[in-house]
Amino acid sequence: MANPKTTTVDGANPLVVSEWKVDGNGVLASGSAYVKGSVLGKNDDGNFEVTTDAAKVEAILLDDVDATAGLKNAPILIGGAVDKEQLTLGGTLTLADIEAPLRDKNIYLK
Repeated sequence: MANPKTTTVDGANPLVVSEWKVDGNGVLASGSAYVKGSVLGKNDDGNFEVTTDAAKVEAILLDDVDATAGLKNAPILIGGAVDKEQLTLGGTLTLADIEAPLRDKNIYLK
């Protein structure tokens, strides 16, 4: 995985609502089409997927990515503030469930 880089938000991604963000590259698990704003965690293979466990929250997906046919590299947010209304949560997770784990990762809900 490439080292994360710090970039300035230029309005191109309204999911991110902070003046700063830290993004990186993650590998998405195969078998799913992922939507922008998905709350991701790592599976046992070390690949990202939509998580149903608040303790495994790691990142937010920054773009739609189709990984139905195999593993895919994807842009992920690992620091910054996001519009909570644009997040896609797995299973029965709620915003209240993921707020503290995301904050621990320097991702804030607005």
